[in-house]
Amino acid sequence: MLSSYIKLALRNLAKHRLYAVINITGLALGMTLFLFSSILLSYETNHDSMFSARDRIFLVASVFSPTAGETPRELSSTYTALAPILDMEIAEAEQVARVMLKKQLLAVDNNNFYTGVRFAEPGFTRMFDFRYIHGDRTAIDDPHGLIVTASTAKKLFGRTDVLDEVVSLNHDYDMHVTAVIEDVPVDSHFNSSPIPDTELTAIAPYEALYNIDSYYTPEGLWAYVSMYDTTYIMLSENKGTAWLQDQINTVYARHAPEKTREYVSSLKAVPLIKANTEIWESLGFPVLESVRLLGILVLIIACVNYANLATAQSFGRTREVGLRKTLGAGRTQLLTQFLVESLAVSACAMVLALAGIELLVPLYNDWTGKVVTLDYTSLLPWLILTAFITGLLAGAYPAYLISRLNPIDSLHNTLLKGRKGGMFRGFMIAAQFAVSIFMLAMVMIVYFQNEKVREASNIFPKSRIVLLGQLDTKEISTRRETLRGELERVQGVEAVTFCSHVPFEQWNVTRKVTPVKGDETLSFKLNHVYVDFDYLKTYDIDLFAGRTFDRNIANDLFKDDVEQVNVIINRMAAEKLGFGRGAEAIGKSFYRLPYEDDDQTRQFTVIGLIPDQRFNGAFSDLKPMVLVVKQSWYRYASIRVSGYNLTQTLQGIDDVWKRVIPDYPVQRRFLDDVFNSGFNLFRAINNVLAGFAGIALSLALIGLFGLAAFMAQRRTREIGIRKVMGASVSQIVRLLIWQFSRPVIWSLVLAMPLAWLASGLYLDFFGERISFVVPIIVLASVTGVLTAWIIVAGHAINVARAAPIHSLRYE
Repeated sequence: MLSSYIKLALRNLAKHRLYAVINITGLALGMTLFLFSSILLSYETNHDSMFSARDRIFLVASVFSPTAGETPRELSSTYTALAPILDMEIAEAEQVARVMLKKQLLAVDNNNFYTGVRFAEPGFTRMFDFRYIHGDRTAIDDPHGLIVTASTAKKLFGRTDVLDEVVSLNHDYDMHVTAVIEDVPVDSHFNSSPIPDTELTAIAPYEALYNIDSYYTPEGLWAYVSMYDTTYIMLSENKGTAWLQDQINTVYARHAPEKTREYVSSLKAVPLIKANTEIWESLGFPVLESVRLLGILVLIIACVNYANLATAQSFGRTREVGLRKTLGAGRTQLLTQFLVESLAVSACAMVLALAGIELLVPLYNDWTGKVVTLDYTSLLPWLILTAFITGLLAGAYPAYLISRLNPIDSLHNTLLKGRKGGMFRGFMIAAQFAVSIFMLAMVMIVYFQNEKVREASNIFPKSRIVLLGQLDTKEISTRRETLRGELERVQGVEAVTFCSHVPFEQWNVTRKVTPVKGDETLSFKLNHVYVDFDYLKTYDIDLFAGRTFDRNIANDLFKDDVEQVNVIINRMAAEKLGFGRGAEAIGKSFYRLPYEDDDQTRQFTVIGLIPDQRFNGAFSDLKPMVLVVKQSWYRYASIRVSGYNLTQTLQGIDDVWKRVIPDYPVQRRFLDDVFNSGFNLFRAINNVLAGFAGIALSLALIGLFGLAAFMAQRRTREIGIRKVMGASVSQIVRLLIWQFSRPVIWSLVLAMPLAWLASGLYLDFFGERISFVVPIIVLASVTGVLTAWIIVAGHAINVARAAPIHSLRYE
C-alpha cells in the first residue's frame, strides 16, 4: 500500500512539474537556513570538548555596576587578588588558576615575533589536559619554563623537538622550553575570541610576571579588571553553576574593598561550555538566540508557503478525489496519500538542502576562520526527523482540506466555488508577510545604525593615522624621541605623537576627581587619556576654548614630584566639575584623588576645552575625559600621513623602525583597523540578518503567487462576466490587487509594532543611535507591500487579458 502511495506521489509531482519545482525549492531554502542555523548553534555552544574536565571548569566574570560607565555589562575577567582567596575558602575547588595574557616578543637569535603568552598558575595545566608532544603538565612548575605549541616551536626553531632550548622574552628575560603541546583546536574558547592575538601559542609560569613587570604581586591586585586576566575554577565534583555563583559572591562581598564593589557590583560563574558565547551576553545582544529564532521563522514561512501552493494545486484534483471516494476510497486513505506526497516533496527538499549546506559550510569557514564540520553519523537521525516533521506540518492543512469533501461536493467542485478556507489561507499569507516585513525592517534598522556608527567614526582621520605599537616596552621607550625625529623626516608624514590609547580601542583608565580638595562626596570617575604635545593636531581635535599643550611650559608635563599639572578636558567633564560648558572653565582647578597609599592628591588646572567626542566609538556613551601629558604611559606612536604615495610612506616608516629599533619587529596598523576590529561584528550581524530576511521575503512572495493563482482560478468565470459587462483590464487588475493585498496589509498590524520593540535590543547597545526608526519601519512595510503588488499585478494582468469566451467556457 505504501509503495502505491509513493508511486502516486511521484507521478503527481512529475505531472505538475512547475508546482513541484516551486514547492521543493521553497522548502529546500527554508530547510537550508534552518539546518545551517542549527549547525552553527551546535558548533558555538559545544566548544572545548577536547578537555575531559570541561563540565567542571568555570570562569569568574565581573558584572559592572550601573554607575561604572562600562559599555559591556560583563567581562569574563576579575581582580587578580580574588583567586588566592577563592582557592582558600572554597573547599570544593580542586584547582584555581589565574591566567594573564600579555603580548610578548619571543626571540631565538635573529628569529623573533610577537605573540600572546599566557602567564598561568600551576592549576592551569592540571585542569586543561593539553596533548603533550614533549614534556608533561608539570612543565609549568619551573619558574623559567616555557610551554609552546607545535606551531610556535616550528616558527622559532623549525622543529618540535626543542626541549631545553632557550627563548628570550622581549630580549630581556630568558626562559627554556619545558614542554611542547599540540596546537589547540580552533573550536576552543582559547582560539575563538574576536580579540586579536589571543590564540593559545605559549604558556609561562605566572610568577615570571613578577620579574617581567614589578607591578604584579603574588597576592594579586584590587586595582583594575583587565579583559586579558582570567580566573579559572575547577570543582572537585559537579556542584553546578548556581552553587558556585553563591560561593564566589559570598567571598567577594566579604573580602573585596568597598571601592571595588562600587565598580564591580557582583561576580558571575561562567561554565566553560559557555565561555565562547559569553562575549555576546556581555554585549547584551542575544545573537545566538536570534539566529535560532530566524532559522525557525524561515522554516515556518517555507512550510506555510508550501501549504498555500499545495492548497491551490489540490483544487484542481477535486474531481479525482470525488471519483476515488465514489469507488470506495476512505478519507484516511486519501489523507495518507496527500501526506505521502508532501513527505516526498520534503524528502526531495532535504536532499537539495544538504547540497546547500555542503556549499555554505566551507564558505562560512573561509569567511570566519572557524572549523564547522558536518558529521552525518550524528546528523542523520535529526535530518530524517526534520524532513518528516516539515513534510507533515506543510502538508497537513491541504491534505485535511481536500480529503474531507464528500463525493458530490468533489465532483461538483464545490470547494473551488465556495469561500471555505479563504480566511485561513489569508491568515497564513498575513503571517508570512508579518515575519518577512519584520525581518526586512530589522535589516534596514541595523544597516542604518551601522552606517551611523561608521560615519560617526570619521570625527578622527582614521584612514590617515598609522599606529606603531609596543612603545611601552622598556627597551623601546628609551628610543622614543629618536624614533619621533626620524619619523618626522619621512616623506608623507605630517605629524607624530605618542599616547596611552587610541580611539575605538575600548580601553579605559579612570580615576576619581573632585572640584573641591579633600571633598570625596563630590567626586566622580574621570576617563584619563595620556597624550603627547602634538596629540590634538595629529587627531584633528579642535579646541573649543583655551590653548593646547606647550613643550616650553613646565607644568604642561606630568611629573611625579610636581603636585600641579595643566590638563585639557572635554565639555562634559567641565560641566560635571561645575565649571560650565564654555570658556569660563579655563584656568579653574580640580583635584585627582589618590588611588593607592603611596599616591598623592594632584591639582589639575584646565588650560583647554575640547568638544565632547565618543572616544571609544559610537558603541559607548559620552564620558567625561581629561588629557594629560604623561610619558610613562605611552603605548602607541600615532603617525598622521598625507595619503599621497602611501606605499612609499609606509615603507619609509618601516625602514625608520628597523634602523632605530632593529631588535624588535615593527607592529604597524591603521586606526581604521582598530575601528573595524569591533565594527566587523556588527557588519556581520547585518549580513546574516539580510540573508535570512531575503530568503523569508522571497518565500512569502512565492506563497502570495500561489494564493493569487488559486483565487484567479476560482474566479475565472466571474472575470469573464465582468469583461463582457464592460470592465476594463485595469479595473479588473485593481480589483484583484486589492483583494490579494488584504492579507499583506493585515500583516503590517503585527510586523510594525514587533519591529519597533525588537529594534531596541540592537539600538540600546549604542551610545549614539539613529532617530528615524519609525520611518525605516514604514519604508520596510511599503517595500513589502509594493513587492507584493508587483507579484500579484503580473499574474492579474495575464488573467484579466484572457478572452472572455475562454473564461465563460471555464468548467
